[in-house]
Amino acid sequence: MLAVAVAGVTLSGRAEPAAPGQPASELADSTPAPGERALAARLLAPCCWEQTLDVHESELTRELRREIRGRLRRGESADAIEQDLVARHGERIRAAPSSGVLGKVAFGLMLGIAVTFLGVFALLRSWRRAAAQPAPSDVAVAAAARDEYDERLDDELREHGA
Repeated sequence: MLAVAVAGVTLSGRAEPAAPGQPASELADSTPAPGERALAARLLAPCCWEQTLDVHESELTRELRREIRGRLRRGESADAIEQDLVARHGERIRAAPSSGVLGKVAFGLMLGIAVTFLGVFALLRSWRRAAAQPAPSDVAVAAAARDEYDERLDDELREHGA
């Protein structure tokens, strides 16, 4: 049992070397702080930008996990820690865009759908109005055409004595 504690093996089976100046009590108590795993899963390792902090293994990610654990245990909120890491490493450290970006994208999509719906609605409404208007009857058209030419025809027939 003493050999396991001296070797610094964590409860998860991974060995984490002690950082210079790190108290032995912090190394021995390597159980994750509440919210640590969720926060580490939301952040990318700044050494490669390919894996999240919870799965990547490098000295930098181990330091960041220890920092997160310590800050959470001291009572800092996960959001405040995330904001600080974003300020230090840039927005790229987030594994997923912040909710502000997602909100803007969702708003844009909803706005586009609404405009499309309104355009289709207006088009269908104009078609319905055009279909609802009474078409001029063939009799009325024939009567209007007959009246215009009928007088001329009657005049010519009178001239010829017919």
